[in-house]
Amino acid sequence: MNEQKVKILVIDDEQSILDLIGQVLSEREEYDLLLTDDSQEALSLLRTERYNVVISDIRMPDLDGLTLLEEITQIDGKIPVILMTGFAETEIMQKAIKLGVYDFLRKPFTLSELNVSVRRAVQKNGLLLQNETYKTHLENLVQQRTLELFAAKNQLERNFLNTLNVMVNTIEASDNYTRGHSERVTVISMLFGKHISLTGNELKMLRIGSLLHDLGKIGIFQHILTKEVSLSEDEFTMMKEHPVIGAKIVQPIGFPQEVGDIILQHHEWCNGEGYPHGIALDQISYLARVVSVADAFDAMTSQRPYRQRLSHPGAQQEIANQAGIQFDPVLSKSFGELLPNISQAIRSIEDTRSILFQKL
Repeated sequence: MNEQKVKILVIDDEQSILDLIGQVLSEREEYDLLLTDDSQEALSLLRTERYNVVISDIRMPDLDGLTLLEEITQIDGKIPVILMTGFAETEIMQKAIKLGVYDFLRKPFTLSELNVSVRRAVQKNGLLLQNETYKTHLENLVQQRTLELFAAKNQLERNFLNTLNVMVNTIEASDNYTRGHSERVTVISMLFGKHISLTGNELKMLRIGSLLHDLGKIGIFQHILTKEVSLSEDEFTMMKEHPVIGAKIVQPIGFPQEVGDIILQHHEWCNGEGYPHGIALDQISYLARVVSVADAFDAMTSQRPYRQRLSHPGAQQEIANQAGIQFDPVLSKSFGELLPNISQAIRSIEDTRSILFQKL
């Protein structure tokens, strides 16, 4: 958002809730808050002014949160809406999800939960707005075709990748167990890609796709991402949507198809039992198969609250055991040859950061 204030609209019929949220969020100088207990007034404001985030109670006497959410989506579908609820009403929450709610805050929520949810919503809105700007720039480049503008395009692309990288790091930073995951997966993928002699263009696509492979987690509820026990069936169903969400985020940007395929397919299995679409070996992008191995290796060698991490040789053996089941059998074998190099790269991860944003 740079120097512009982040406009946040808060709607609740309880003055005490409005006062609390106003007190907490007003501590951030970059936030421009408007608090109202009138949902009809809120709609009028949304029709005349642009807001970056809306926070609303679900149950209000005049206009309930679901109806308000539907109206907001019609006015501007890019505004993330956070709904507050004091009840665990599954049916209402399911309706809200279908209508495009960004997140839920269950009353009584902590100040940390409020701040994290709002911060992530602000980042999502900023990404969508930057998508529009980036797409407009690309359209201008196609029309003018000058060397100067092509240079500007490359700079915009680098800036945009840096923005996405910051967002990915922010998502991971909320969970000690996944912090740095996307960076490590990128480093592993690039080493692997060079080992199997990918072309320069393929390495470029691999670098971008591996860095952004978990971007869709910005659309997954915070309590699911940071849960310290195994996910329930419903929660896992939601989690399995993150490849689809990520692919949709980057689709308007104009990245090559290979990048979207990596994001969409990195959880597909060679035997067709993966997600989100259950496709098998020949239908899975080759670069997605590379990232799948790198992603699994980092996941298995990272500590989780619900399981112990594996050693590097132990994870490599598990990848070999899953050859032809979860992983491409040829890539599984090649990955084993690279293990010493990968172990060294992970130990010196700070020295390998430059691999992420080399000149495009």
